Amino acid sequence: MSDVSDSERMVAHNPLPTVLLNTRTDGVVAFNTAALNMFDKGALGASFSGLLHNDVSTAAVFFDAVSHFGSYVDRALVFTGQDGSVLQLQTYGVQVVPGLVLLSFLDLEEHSRRNRIADQQAHQTAGLHQWKNIYGFFREVEAQNHLILEAAGEGIYGINGKGQATFVNRAAQEMLGWSADDLIGRDLHATIHHKHLNGEHFPAHQCPIYASFRRDETVRVDDDVFWRKDGKPILVEYVSTPIYDHGILAGAVVIFRDVTERKENERKLREALAQVEDLKVKLEQENDYLLTEIRSARSHTGVVGVSPAIKSLNVQIDLSAKSDAHALVAGPTGSGKSLTVSAIHEASDRRHRPLVRISCDHMSAPELEAELFGYRRGAFSGATRDNTGKLIMAHNGTLHLDEIAELPGSVQAKLHDVLQHGHFQRLGDRAQTPVSLTVIGTTSRDLMAEVRAGRFRQDLYFALNLFSIRCEPLCHRPEDIPYLAKHFLDRTTRRLRLPQTRLSRSNIEALEQYSWPGNIRELENVIERAAILAQGGRLKFDFQLSDTVSPQKSDVVLTGEELRTFERKNLENALRRAKGKVSGKQGAAAMLGIAPTTVYSKLKSFCVDPERFK
Repeated sequence: MSDVSDSERMVAHNPLPTVLLNTRTDGVVAFNTAALNMFDKGALGASFSGLLHNDVSTAAVFFDAVSHFGSYVDRALVFTGQDGSVLQLQTYGVQVVPGLVLLSFLDLEEHSRRNRIADQQAHQTAGLHQWKNIYGFFREVEAQNHLILEAAGEGIYGINGKGQATFVNRAAQEMLGWSADDLIGRDLHATIHHKHLNGEHFPAHQCPIYASFRRDETVRVDDDVFWRKDGKPILVEYVSTPIYDHGILAGAVVIFRDVTERKENERKLREALAQVEDLKVKLEQENDYLLTEIRSARSHTGVVGVSPAIKSLNVQIDLSAKSDAHALVAGPTGSGKSLTVSAIHEASDRRHRPLVRISCDHMSAPELEAELFGYRRGAFSGATRDNTGKLIMAHNGTLHLDEIAELPGSVQAKLHDVLQHGHFQRLGDRAQTPVSLTVIGTTSRDLMAEVRAGRFRQDLYFALNLFSIRCEPLCHRPEDIPYLAKHFLDRTTRRLRLPQTRLSRSNIEALEQYSWPGNIRELENVIERAAILAQGGRLKFDFQLSDTVSPQKSDVVLTGEELRTFERKNLENALRRAKGKVSGKQGAAAMLGIAPTTVYSKLKSFCVDPERFK
């Protein structure tokens, strides 16, 4: 509070218009009478941004500079005066404490007017009437003010009515690389001000300095360029003030400073702020993605089981994790492909970077391309902000492409280019973005058959299939069922805070007798449903998938999975009636009216063991 009260006293006693600003709330804490006379009282009481005539972003750059350097002076801020006029002010900013800035304002136009009047009075008092001509006037000025001109840190030169140089101080000579002898008597516009920074010609009649003494007005320019003797440009801001001799306009004095370094620092600051904003957007997108993944994750603790298939899978996971090679994980739906990808990622050196998952079967080609590669704002209709893309999110990590067989052909080609060259181009972006990642594709289809059918690129298949892993269906590893069941039961009771429930021997036998067409995912759902219903009591399993199909309703439309379920159930009924016999007159094949070889093929496909029905 003492800092604020001290600053308020400083504001009150400051001869310049002064305000005390809270940059965190944009509120004006205090202002003096001079500021009240310059600005509208209502605007002063509302917010600082309400005083501004130009873009708020300019003020943001100014306050960043004040915060960084402790104090800062600039003319970039433009304000609205009490009568609605536009004020060109020189703003002095001093940081009192973080969040509290003292701002003083110098009205350059009023300051120049007072100086001009004072100079006129001084020159008249000194005897301006005895100067015979313009050249003599400037020589007298140079003689009387030589030490001041030479000591000044800003460049100062004078020109006559023809635009010829009459004097040039030492600072101007050093900044421009020209000597006084080089410049005096020469047309200065044609020498140092003849073209714009982009190389375009700058006609003399458009020069603000000429306008200052031809239109009798002080001109202030904050963003211009002078050209050195060696042909290099320097960025300058300057004030050109008309000079009078006996009330007759004689020429002008130009005071300028080299702001090349300051402009470059401002540019770097703006770029840094833009990069910070880009990183902020990227971090927000990555956090949004990671939070979504965390919410939807099943919190697998590892690959569970003791079967030879699981032991082989663990070996393959270790080998794949150590190699960092791209991989393909195949297996039927629900067999644990996503868990395998997670296990590979966690066992690799990439585990500290994200595991990014994208499903290839739920989006159109344009949507998938935008999701995968990202895009710049305005790249297409609806692109209202930059999108990083899953490839960059997975940089130095792992990209999981689920159901990669559904990847559209156009995206397949672009993905292959990324794997080949290690860089890609975002939609709407010209720059190539380097990326290093491991891609693991999962599929429930025969990807080689898709290649032969022309639906999947052969070169992408071979690029991804550096390491091939197979997840076996649950019916091929029944010895894992007790371990998986206990794992899912323990996890469900912990997660849902249910009473402890035990698996009985009859529970295990019931689970082992079922064929599990939905594999591990179906087992997990059955266990979770039974645990919720049991509430600490006896577990009772409801194998709903086997009873979902009813051929009695003529208007029922079945999915492919439901048709397979119904076909498997029908096959099991036939085997049950035939007591496990497949061929022969009383066999299941005869009941179904199909060849025994077809029945054996379906038994293998459905993981059905006819021995169970004998």
